[in-house]
Amino acid sequence: MSPATPGAPQPERRKFFRIDDDIYLEYRRLDEEDYQQRLTQPPGARQDSAGLALQLHSLTTQSSNILSQIRKRDPDIGQYLAIIDRKLELLTRALLGSQLGNISGPNTHVNLSGNGIAFLSGEALERDCKLELRLMLFPGNTVVNSLGRVIHCLSGRSGAALPYRIGVEFTHLAEIARDALVRHTLELQSARLRQQKEQRKDTR
Repeated sequence: MSPATPGAPQPERRKFFRIDDDIYLEYRRLDEEDYQQRLTQPPGARQDSAGLALQLHSLTTQSSNILSQIRKRDPDIGQYLAIIDRKLELLTRALLGSQLGNISGPNTHVNLSGNGIAFLSGEALERDCKLELRLMLFPGNTVVNSLGRVIHCLSGRSGAALPYRIGVEFTHLAEIARDALVRHTLELQSARLRQQKEQRKDTR
């Protein structure tokens, strides 16, 4: 993403559904020089295991309808292809584990969308501070890398372990990663709605 040209019309900012979630989050500050250098890289240029995992997950999603049709026509071939998908998933998780270390689960409660993220922090981050972020979404262990800009830092209760609420806008995010974020929020919301519906049935 290149810096905007002064006076040029700005593209309309897309609106995305926001949801509260528990994820694994790590971030680091970037100075302006490092940030601008990273902006010259096209989105998705970093072909690490996280990027490859996103591509594999996207291909699996795209082929799910085809696999369903194959299963109806020939259950044996469908089952074989499903096993191959499972093998690829296990290999991808092994690659992610070697790169990210031993991540046992979420470490942060966040508010998340395709545009940005908000989270509680023990340190204050000044407005317009540039960040490199890495998110792991559960239960699929989907890893998303992004650059971001702090848009607000709000003080909470004095003496709290995490007294600051940080809001970050994603400024450099591959489209495949944004699609994964959007898909995750929609699937999570759908799962919660189904759970609420079942709970209402149980209370009748």
